[in-house]
Amino acid sequence: MAARILLVEDDPAILRGLELNLQVEGYDVRVATDGKAALEALEVEVPDLLVLDIMLPHVNGYQIVERLRRQRNDVPVILLSA
Repeated sequence: MAARILLVEDDPAILRGLELNLQVEGYDVRVATDGKAALEALEVEVPDLLVLDIMLPHVNGYQIVERLRRQRNDVPVILLSA
């Protein structure tokens, strides 16, 4: 079973490039394009890894990590920054 990654990025070009590269490497990739959608996706399924842009619409990456840790969710996170 492939590792599940939630990729959260609001720039369509960066999102698509990362998504394709991760899929080529065999990962099961889900995507969200803003912080609100990311939180909703995390309520449905906790991924094996969260790749998270810092500057997002609605809820930023730091706020998402803060909420996860308050919920005692210790999913590994990679933060992306331009």
